[in-house]
Amino acid sequence: MSAEECEDAETPLVKSRGLSTACPAALPPGHSAQDDKRGGRGLSGHLRLVCSVDELGRTYLREQSFCAPVHLSKPHLEEDVLVVNVVNPTAGLLAGDRVHYDVTVESGARVLLTAPSASRAHRIVEGDARVTQEFRVASGGWLESWPEMFIPQGGARYRQRTTVRVEEGGEALLIEMIAPGRTASGEVFAFTELDWETEIFLGTGKIARERYVLTPESPTLAAMRAPFPEAYYASCFVISPHLRTDAKCWQQIHDLHAEDAWVGCSALVKGGWAIRVVAAGSVALRRTVAAIRAEVYAALGKQAPGLRRN
Repeated sequence: MSAEECEDAETPLVKSRGLSTACPAALPPGHSAQDDKRGGRGLSGHLRLVCSVDELGRTYLREQSFCAPVHLSKPHLEEDVLVVNVVNPTAGLLAGDRVHYDVTVESGARVLLTAPSASRAHRIVEGDARVTQEFRVASGGWLESWPEMFIPQGGARYRQRTTVRVEEGGEALLIEMIAPGRTASGEVFAFTELDWETEIFLGTGKIARERYVLTPESPTLAAMRAPFPEAYYASCFVISPHLRTDAKCWQQIHDLHAEDAWVGCSALVKGGWAIRVVAAGSVALRRTVAAIRAEVYAALGKQAPGLRRN
């Protein structure tokens, strides 16, 4: 698929008119169709999804649009959840690349947004690579977002901005995992800069803001490396009106704290929780995050869909 192409599919789980790159609604804010060509400005890609329910109560993609470096695998239903795999068929993000995700989950829809393989940001001499994400969940909707590991390679400059808006009565589980680099090649915290910001709104109020700017010399990174020289990090947010502060799952999540994985959990202003994990390696991080996910699903009385990752 060339950088100028947008794709649209018609399957039982995808019912959309489709949007072309020439359509302004399909493009990230502040970008034009001409920005989709790689060059000094990099690629300008996007993913736009509107997830709804049909007359039988099944979740499907009512609208979808995407451009390189974003591609979608065929969605499938599992445990009444629509599993949507987002794929980057390129080697990763390079200088000037811009990617915008816009995902809406309507009332009654249940969606797992995931990825089959790790995402990467490569060495950048000038400029940076940027990703913006906007997630909206209506009352009665459920969104789980759990991409694979993000790996910032040596010399990478990466900026990410995520805004999550959940209506009262909506639910979301948001997970992100970050590696210290290509550890198998001996590359640990060799990136130039990671600039990461997440804002979460419940109803009309902001309930969380996470912001960090990491460089190899930053104090925050030094604190993470104190217990684990090759620290892996995970950030989890849970938003649901059905989880009380005295629910058993919080103690069970706290008990996941181990010698090779440190776990912290705290309640947000209302209706939400933040969970952090710092681990000695990828195996410990994945094990702990998978256990946290299982506890959250069990506490909500939901069946966790499989990820079908490579």
